[in-house]
Amino acid sequence: MLFSFAAMAVGGALIFRGIDVIGCESVSFSRRFTTCYPHDLGALPGHVAGGGLIVVGIVIFFAAMLRVSAVK
Repeated sequence: MLFSFAAMAVGGALIFRGIDVIGCESVSFSRRFTTCYPHDLGALPGHVAGGGLIVVGIVIFFAAMLRVSAVK
């Protein structure tokens, strides 16, 4: 049960971080999780990295919600 709540928190954090990096020119995944660059130095364009983070966050969040709501 605690794992599910932690997974929901991680999913929410990924969603909000994805929203933050959409406005970046390019994004690189680094030790600080993501680094936003105002020029074309990063690994991925900002909208691609942001969209990917949002999709992964939504999947993790709702999978954890399904796990919490499952009757045991």
